[in-house]
Amino acid sequence: MMKNLKFNVILLVCLLSAFKVLAQESNSIKDYKKFYLKPYAGFIGIQDMSLQLVNNNQTTNIEVDNGFGLTTGISLGYNFTENITAEVGWEYKTNDITIENNSVKSSGDYASNFIYLNGIYNFSTNSRFKPYLGLGFSLIQEIDIDFGDGNNTSFSESGNIGFQGIVGLDFNFSQKWALNWEAKYVTFSEFDMKNEANDDQLNNLKYNPFIFNVGIKYRF
Repeated sequence: MMKNLKFNVILLVCLLSAFKVLAQESNSIKDYKKFYLKPYAGFIGIQDMSLQLVNNNQTTNIEVDNGFGLTTGISLGYNFTENITAEVGWEYKTNDITIENNSVKSSGDYASNFIYLNGIYNFSTNSRFKPYLGLGFSLIQEIDIDFGDGNNTSFSESGNIGFQGIVGLDFNFSQKWALNWEAKYVTFSEFDMKNEANDDQLNNLKYNPFIFNVGIKYRF
């Protein structure tokens, strides 16, 4: 009986000590840093497209089959408060594609790089998990499509502005380090792309990628 009582007392003291340590660590995580740097990588999905190829004043409808691709990026954030953050970043995206033109299929790739500015709201929680929501602007520095067997045809465009919605989650290891998950949906108005070698065009491009990233966040 006495042994069981002693064991229970020791267990209770250990549990109370553990809860105290976790509470202290959680409070330290709440003391947010002003800046953070976040490198990340992930996957990108783009809807299949029906485009118009304009060649010598003749228009041909072509089909573009987009699979899943890869994305990498880096962002710098500034925390105005524990809840409000501004973030600027750069991102590169690439997809392998299949083009069907007059029943003839050819392979190619689809690549773009963006700079973006986001506003983020961080939800207050008492755990290491910190969810957030965000909205932002994206500017295409360059986007290009290359396709064709043997002699590649390359179309490109730049300067288009789009919008993005963000859902994210941080898991805080400490006050400085966190593991980050983020899903983004980016949408642009339809635009045209020009051939880099002649006057041909790809018209009515709809570019609305969905992106899932995993990254590391370092606060300083």
